[in-house]
Amino acid sequence: MPSLWDTTSFPSVVLAASLSLALLASFLVPAWRIPEFTPRQIIYAKNVFPLLLAPWASPHANAINTRSLARLVQIALSLRLPQTAILLCYVHWITIALARTLTGFLLTRSVGWAYPRLFNHWALYETSSGIGPPLVTYLLTSGTRPILDLVRGSFIKGCHWENSSRGDVFLVVCVCTILCWLDGAPWTYAMATLLSISLTIWRALFSSPLRESSHVPFGGLDQQYSNSSSPHPRRPRTTGFQTSLLVLLVIPLPYIVGFLFSFGYHPIPDIAPSSSTGIDRPVLEILILSFPRPNDAGAIPVLSRTISSYLPYVNNSSTTSLSVFTHARQAHHPSFELAKKEFRDTPVVFYTDRDLHPDDREGQYLHVAEAFRWVYERHQRDDDTSPNPPAKPAEWVMLVEDDFPLCGEWGWSGIVGVMRMLESKRTPSASMGRWGGFVGTGGSGVIIHRSVLPILTHILRIHASLHSPLPPNIPRRPPDIIIQDCLLGIDPLCPAYNPPTSSSNGGRSGNLVITSRLVMDHVGSDKSTAAGRVYSPEKWRCGWRHPFHGREEVVVVPV
Repeated sequence: MPSLWDTTSFPSVVLAASLSLALLASFLVPAWRIPEFTPRQIIYAKNVFPLLLAPWASPHANAINTRSLARLVQIALSLRLPQTAILLCYVHWITIALARTLTGFLLTRSVGWAYPRLFNHWALYETSSGIGPPLVTYLLTSGTRPILDLVRGSFIKGCHWENSSRGDVFLVVCVCTILCWLDGAPWTYAMATLLSISLTIWRALFSSPLRESSHVPFGGLDQQYSNSSSPHPRRPRTTGFQTSLLVLLVIPLPYIVGFLFSFGYHPIPDIAPSSSTGIDRPVLEILILSFPRPNDAGAIPVLSRTISSYLPYVNNSSTTSLSVFTHARQAHHPSFELAKKEFRDTPVVFYTDRDLHPDDREGQYLHVAEAFRWVYERHQRDDDTSPNPPAKPAEWVMLVEDDFPLCGEWGWSGIVGVMRMLESKRTPSASMGRWGGFVGTGGSGVIIHRSVLPILTHILRIHASLHSPLPPNIPRRPPDIIIQDCLLGIDPLCPAYNPPTSSSNGGRSGNLVITSRLVMDHVGSDKSTAAGRVYSPEKWRCGWRHPFHGREEVVVVPV
């Protein structure tokens, strides 16, 4: 059998050396790390450099051990690539990355609205780096003899195959699946395998016999094998097709097994108190806004249904509280009065703000501004109807409109995931981490740190004022857009978070933490507080793609 260096070309040595130096530099000088590729860099940031440099990208910190091991395997295998295969592998990678970009777009932004069942977060967010995927495509389409000889000589010395074709298939499947599992990138390797299947079919349909007989994928070494009197014939093309299908079936096995083992009883997740939050101070206060609706008789149960969806997670947790606020001028609010009686023996706080504001316009700006003012200033009030109202305001406030109930335990687990990420970045100092989260749509599901509430109150009151300092020709942003812009750091009056560079997030971390899907339902589409305004009942329901999913300014909690 030829030695390793007898079958190693100089370009292969250069490729292996460049991959080794990039891997070593990522450990020695983290600032030199090349970000990994994700389709969102092209779709949302229009940045193609991570795609072009992905073979030399640094492994992500969350999987640096396994991906570094995968990189070492790739470097060893790249030494057996012939000179003509290096450019071909790079072309394979560009094709794989573009296919991943198209797939990521189709399974998120394209179908996330109309067909939420087809939505897949990791189709867009899975990171890719190294030469593993194009190497898999090359192994499955262009011949494998020198690499298989390297594997046999390195790991399975003394083994003899009764059937060379079956032995080759076994080795190819093992090499491809091990590379995939070490990289933890099933979407990328699935695209690589599908590309190999497409190339195999193309050659079967359009390659001439003369061209096929002259095609020697491994240069002189394969010519040596083909011209020799070896008893092992060249592997037929059908075997390569079957091998690709087998690899495609084996790739998702660990994820299927993990999904099956995830079934069973799981306790309801809870929001853990942080070190800077006392036991008498909840971490999250769910603030439900309620306002009378036209023809309110048909909408009376809406508020009670929404409260009932959140109440189980308030009863089971000392870190979560629930309040219902209304600023209605009407003397009679049937939904509010009914819910107040129905939940009088629960820890729910009901409050009616009857302050008069002659210098402000009545409407949503004033309603939300007064709710933020109340929840920020509240300590212990005599007009709280709850038997045990919270002694102190919560660290975070989640704003909820009264027709956005929670999507059960699954929805609550999404909120807990967002809260854990927010709390992990919070410090007692003024330079805290992120300032908010978003688990719903519009003005519902926004999670705001209490220090931002006075700023939002001020901005909303400016928009509600009859004597607003805003120029009349400037378009007025809706209240939900004002809140979202503030948490994203777009509004100059709001605090901005300047995170360190993150290779896993397209070069930067996000200002806002969101769930990949909406974890709140919308049951009041035909019962709007604005007369004559009706929404489609099929829109903005449980499991829909979050409208901010994919944006560079956000960090996503998959649900």
